Amino acid sequence: MKNLKVTFFLLIALYSSTCIAVVNVGIKKLDLKDELRMAWDGKHQRPITVHVFYPTHDSPSAPSTLNKPTEELFVPGNAIWYATPAEAKKLPLVLMSHGTGGSALQMSWLAEKLVKNGYLVVGVNHHGNTAIETQKYAEGFVLWWERSRDIAVALDKISSDKNWFPYINPAKIGMLGFSLGGYTTIASIGGITDKALFAEFCDSDKRDFTCDAQTEFSNINEEFNKVKDSEIVKESLKRQHASYKIAQIKAVFVLSPAVVQSITEDSLHGIKIPVSVVVGTNDTVAPAASNAKRVASHISGAEYAEIEGAGHYTFLSECTDSGKIYAKILCTDPPTVDRAKVHDRVSDQVLNFFNRTFSITRY
Repeated sequence: MKNLKVTFFLLIALYSSTCIAVVNVGIKKLDLKDELRMAWDGKHQRPITVHVFYPTHDSPSAPSTLNKPTEELFVPGNAIWYATPAEAKKLPLVLMSHGTGGSALQMSWLAEKLVKNGYLVVGVNHHGNTAIETQKYAEGFVLWWERSRDIAVALDKISSDKNWFPYINPAKIGMLGFSLGGYTTIASIGGITDKALFAEFCDSDKRDFTCDAQTEFSNINEEFNKVKDSEIVKESLKRQHASYKIAQIKAVFVLSPAVVQSITEDSLHGIKIPVSVVVGTNDTVAPAASNAKRVASHISGAEYAEIEGAGHYTFLSECTDSGKIYAKILCTDPPTVDRAKVHDRVSDQVLNFFNRTFSITRY
């Protein structure tokens, strides 16, 4: 009889384990609008395209890729397009902001880790400054503060969407950003922009690569000069000193932040929520000394960590063989750096930070 009982409980345990559904990552693209702002062409309401990463029990068929099917350059992760969402339950939400000229899809490797561990992730693509659009706008590369308004609009619309609000725990909302998305993240929790400070920094002997035209838009100065006197630019410039603080955001993770010399010291001192900052020691695009360290040193209680040997673009998605040829600058890491291993380490850091902050033990 004793053996029969043991066998029975073993069978129950085995049955239960096989019935636990595997959590994979679904992804949907939503085309939102900001009814209060115009697109950079002045003809339409400002588009805010978001990618929602969510838990699903569907099975992936193949890793997702970026760029055209005949010339994939990046492999961002294993998200399943338009998968069936898992059963609705309140999850912590993390908003994501991409770097200069990038996209939310480039940050899929972070979203995948979070979703598989019980989060909902909304990646915001910033109009005029994103690879998912066919046209780049100089305004989108210069008027950085407009990005935080994108975040606020996206959060408001997702939170009131009947398809998504059942998944959102409004008390546990975080944000993470990479590069210019790092600036966006800081601006979204109270950092105030003053481009005069940035100009002063760029005129000094401490200037860094963030002062120059970036790889993603090499003729930015020439193109911005063509539009700098337009009404839409003038109106935006009047707003640069405003606060774009989003009160719902309770914790942020900042990855290799850029142009943070434009954020006032007093406003950094005023940030009181948990902040974690990570940067590569070999970042020559947004060097730690003038960017990540400045953020961490002026925000009380901010965590700070460096990834030995990692460069700025190490935090982009892994590259295909074609990517290593045609996007060499974005795909080349120092010889001692394994991008996949860095992603594993950093995504664990991101997950652990939000788990600690939101008192989450397991999914």
